[in-house]
Amino acid sequence: MPTKTIRLHVSANNSVVGVINVKVTPWRVHLNANDDVEWILDEGGSPKNDIEWFRVEQIDRVRKWPFDVEPPDPSYTGIRSDTGPAIVTSPPKKPGATAVISYGLTIGFRDDAGALRIMYIDPDMVIDS
Repeated sequence: MPTKTIRLHVSANNSVVGVINVKVTPWRVHLNANDDVEWILDEGGSPKNDIEWFRVEQIDRVRKWPFDVEPPDPSYTGIRSDTGPAIVTSPPKKPGATAVISYGLTIGFRDDAGALRIMYIDPDMVIDS
Protein backbone atom coordinates (compact mmCIF):
# COMPACT_ATOMS: atom_id res chain seq x y z
CA MET A 1 0.00 0.00 0.00
CA PRO A 2 1.92 3.09 -1.20
CA THR A 3 1.57 6.31 0.77
CA LYS A 4 1.17 9.63 -1.05
CA THR A 5 2.60 12.47 1.05
CA ILE A 6 1.27 16.04 0.95
CA ARG A 7 3.43 18.62 2.74
CA LEU A 8 1.90 21.76 4.30
CA HIS A 9 3.84 24.93 5.13
CA VAL A 10 2.56 28.34 6.22
CA SER A 11 4.85 31.16 7.22
CA ALA A 12 3.53 34.38 8.73
CA ASN A 13 6.78 35.48 10.39
CA ASN A 14 8.30 37.60 7.66
CA SER A 15 10.26 40.79 7.38
CA VAL A 16 7.06 42.30 5.91
CA VAL A 17 4.27 42.42 8.51
CA GLY A 18 0.97 40.97 7.30
CA VAL A 19 2.41 38.67 4.61
CA ILE A 20 1.46 34.99 4.69
CA ASN A 21 3.16 32.39 2.52
CA VAL A 22 1.22 29.15 1.95
CA LYS A 23 2.67 26.05 0.34
CA VAL A 24 0.81 22.76 -0.28
CA THR A 25 2.89 20.23 -2.21
CA PRO A 26 1.64 18.50 -4.28
CA TRP A 27 -1.76 20.08 -4.82
CA ARG A 28 -3.03 16.98 -6.66
CA VAL A 29 -2.46 13.29 -5.96
CA HIS A 30 -3.51 10.25 -7.95
CA LEU A 31 -4.53 7.20 -5.93
CA ASN A 32 -4.75 3.57 -6.88
CA ALA A 33 -6.70 1.00 -4.85
CA ASN A 34 -5.32 0.63 -1.31
CA ASP A 35 -3.13 3.76 -1.52
CA ASP A 36 -3.34 6.14 1.41
CA VAL A 37 -2.61 9.85 1.81
CA GLU A 38 -0.43 11.38 4.50
CA TRP A 39 -0.74 15.11 5.20
CA ILE A 40 2.28 16.34 7.18
CA LEU A 41 3.71 19.66 8.32
CA ASP A 42 6.79 20.44 6.26
CA GLU A 43 9.50 21.23 8.80
CA GLY A 44 12.34 21.73 6.34
CA GLY A 45 13.83 24.99 5.17
CA SER A 46 13.36 28.56 6.20
CA PRO A 47 11.25 30.34 7.33
CA LYS A 48 9.87 28.03 9.99
CA ASN A 49 6.41 26.50 9.64
CA ASP A 50 3.91 28.47 11.76
CA ILE A 51 1.05 25.91 11.59
CA GLU A 52 -0.04 24.70 15.04
CA TRP A 53 -2.87 22.43 13.85
CA PHE A 54 -4.72 21.55 10.64
CA ARG A 55 -7.87 19.74 9.58
CA VAL A 56 -8.59 18.06 6.24
CA GLU A 57 -12.02 19.20 5.00
CA GLN A 58 -14.24 17.42 2.48
CA ILE A 59 -15.55 19.98 -0.01
CA ASP A 60 -17.20 17.73 -2.58
CA ARG A 61 -20.28 16.21 -0.93
CA VAL A 62 -21.73 14.91 -4.23
CA ARG A 63 -18.99 12.43 -5.06
CA LYS A 64 -18.05 9.80 -2.47
CA TRP A 65 -14.96 10.33 -0.30
CA PRO A 66 -12.51 7.61 -1.46
CA PHE A 67 -11.72 6.38 2.07
CA ASP A 68 -13.86 4.47 4.60
CA VAL A 69 -13.47 7.22 7.21
CA GLU A 70 -14.79 10.65 6.11
CA PRO A 71 -14.14 14.15 7.42
CA PRO A 72 -15.07 15.64 9.87
CA ASP A 73 -13.85 12.51 11.72
CA PRO A 74 -11.26 13.57 14.36
CA SER A 75 -8.63 11.38 12.65
CA TYR A 76 -8.42 14.09 9.94
CA THR A 77 -7.08 16.67 12.43
CA GLY A 78 -3.37 16.97 13.14
CA ILE A 79 -1.90 18.90 16.09
CA ARG A 80 1.76 19.87 16.43
CA SER A 81 3.38 18.54 19.59
CA ASP A 82 6.74 18.74 21.35
CA THR A 83 7.55 15.30 19.97
CA GLY A 84 7.12 16.21 16.31
CA PRO A 85 5.01 17.63 13.51
CA ALA A 86 1.32 17.04 12.99
CA ILE A 87 0.53 14.14 10.68
CA VAL A 88 -2.83 12.93 9.35
CA THR A 89 -2.98 9.60 7.50
CA SER A 90 -6.08 8.45 5.63
CA PRO A 91 -7.23 4.84 5.57
CA PRO A 92 -6.43 2.93 2.36
CA LYS A 93 -8.43 4.00 -0.69
CA LYS A 94 -11.51 1.87 -1.18
CA PRO A 95 -11.36 -0.44 -4.20
CA GLY A 96 -13.64 0.80 -6.95
CA ALA A 97 -13.73 4.40 -5.68
CA THR A 98 -13.28 6.60 -8.74
CA ALA A 99 -13.67 10.35 -8.83
CA VAL A 100 -11.81 13.61 -8.62
CA ILE A 101 -12.52 14.79 -5.07
CA SER A 102 -11.93 18.38 -3.97
CA TYR A 103 -10.81 18.98 -0.42
CA GLY A 104 -9.52 21.89 1.62
CA LEU A 105 -7.54 22.55 4.78
CA THR A 106 -8.42 24.60 7.83
CA ILE A 107 -5.28 25.62 9.70
CA GLY A 108 -4.43 27.30 12.97
CA PHE A 109 -1.16 29.24 12.78
CA ARG A 110 0.82 31.86 14.69
CA ASP A 111 1.09 35.28 13.02
CA ASP A 112 4.15 37.53 13.17
CA ALA A 113 2.93 38.90 16.54
CA GLY A 114 2.47 35.40 17.98
CA ALA A 115 -1.35 35.49 17.93
CA LEU A 116 -3.22 32.32 16.94
CA ARG A 117 -5.08 32.80 13.63
CA ILE A 118 -7.36 30.47 11.69
CA MET A 119 -7.39 30.26 7.90
CA TYR A 120 -9.11 28.07 5.31
CA ILE A 121 -6.96 26.98 2.36
CA ASP A 122 -8.67 25.93 -0.86
CA PRO A 123 -6.12 25.96 -3.66
CA ASP A 124 -8.35 23.62 -5.66
CA MET A 125 -6.50 20.63 -4.23
CA VAL A 126 -7.81 17.30 -5.42
CA ILE A 127 -7.55 13.60 -4.83
CA ASP A 128 -7.69 12.01 -8.26
CA SER A 129 -8.72 8.38 -7.86
